[in-house]
Amino acid sequence: MKIHPQRFARFLAVCIAILVLLYALFHLPGGEDGDPPTYKAEVLSVTETENEIKEFAPGSLQYEVQLRIDSGSAEGTEATITHRTLNNPAFDIHPQEGDNIIVRDENDTYAIVDYDRLPAMLFLLLGFAALLILFGGMTGLKALLVLLFAVLLIAKGLIAFILFAPSHILLWTILIGAVITLATQLIVNGRNVKSAGAIIGTIGGILVAGLLAVLAIHFTYLTGVSEEQAGMLKALYLKDVDFRELLFSGIVLGALGAVMDVAVSIASAQYEMKLLAPKTKFQTLVSSGLNVGRDVMGTMANTLVLAYIGGALPLILLISAQPDISLLHIMNLNMIATEVVRSLIGSIGLLCAIPITAYATAFLITIRPQRKKREQLHENT
Repeated sequence: MKIHPQRFARFLAVCIAILVLLYALFHLPGGEDGDPPTYKAEVLSVTETENEIKEFAPGSLQYEVQLRIDSGSAEGTEATITHRTLNNPAFDIHPQEGDNIIVRDENDTYAIVDYDRLPAMLFLLLGFAALLILFGGMTGLKALLVLLFAVLLIAKGLIAFILFAPSHILLWTILIGAVITLATQLIVNGRNVKSAGAIIGTIGGILVAGLLAVLAIHFTYLTGVSEEQAGMLKALYLKDVDFRELLFSGIVLGALGAVMDVAVSIASAQYEMKLLAPKTKFQTLVSSGLNVGRDVMGTMANTLVLAYIGGALPLILLISAQPDISLLHIMNLNMIATEVVRSLIGSIGLLCAIPITAYATAFLITIRPQRKKREQLHENT
C-alpha cells in the first residue's frame, strides 16, 4: 500500500492535536489556592459500624472504609477512615469494595469526596471517537478535533473571559460562538463557498437568537438564578455578575450546535446541486435550500425542545406530583419560564438560519462563476 507523505503528516498532526486537547481537557490538578489536595483511591473493604449521629440524622449510615491511595505522593499507602451518609440521595456516597473514588487529604486522615467517574467517561469518549473515525474517516477525525476544540475553548476560554471581565459576558459569548463556527466549518469542510454560506447562516441565526434572548430575558423578568448551582455561585463566588447575561450565554451556546447543523445541511445540498447542474440559477438554488431547511427544521426543533425537556424532567415530575398547584402559577415560575424561553429562542434562531443560509450560499455559489466569466472576457479583450 502506497503511503502519501502529506496525508500521513496531516493525519499525524491531527492525532497529536487531539492528544494535546485530551490532556488539557482531562488533566485535573490536585488542588490550588490552598485547597486540600485530592487523590484517586480504591476501596479495599467496607464495614458498616454503629452510627454515632443517627439520632440527630435519621436514616444516616456510618462505614469503616479501608482504602488504597492510587495517585499523588502517598501512592500505594493504605488507610482506614470513617465515612458517614446523611440520607441525602443527591450527595450521599455508599462505598463498596472495588469502587474507585476521589479522596481529600485532611491532615492525618482522608475524606471521600466523590466517585472517580473519569475512567468511564474517557471510555465512552474513546468509543465515540473510534466510531466517528470508523464511519467518517478523515472527516470524522476532523469533526472530533473540532468538537474537542470547542469544548476546550468554552472550558478554558469563555470561562476565563467571564471570570476576568464579568461585565462583558454578551461579547465573550458571541466571540466564542463565532470562533467555534469558523473553526468547525473551515476545518471540517475546508475553504469554499459551502463553508462560507454555512458560516454566514450560523452566525446570522445566532445573532437573531442572541437579540431575542436579550429582549425575552428583560420582558419576562427572568433572573438567571433558577437552579441550585446558580444560586450557590451567586452567593459564594460571583456576587457582582449579572446572571441574566449568564442565562443569555447558555441559551446561545445551547442553540449553536443545532443552528450550525441546519446551516451546513442546507449549504451542502445547494453546493452539490450546483456541482451536478452547473447552469442552476440563483432562485432555483434558494428554493432548493429552503426546501431542505423545511425538511430539517422539524427534527432540529424537536431536538432542541426534547433536550431541554430531558434536562428539566426532575422539575416537571416535581410539579406534576403537586396537582393542587394552578397552571397559571406553574407557567409563571422562574424555572419553568426559563426553560420555555430557552427552547423557543433556540428554535427561532434555528428557523432564521434557514433563509439566511439559503440566500447567502446561493449568492456565493452563483456570483463566483459570473466573476470568473467577467475576468475571462476582460482578459480576451
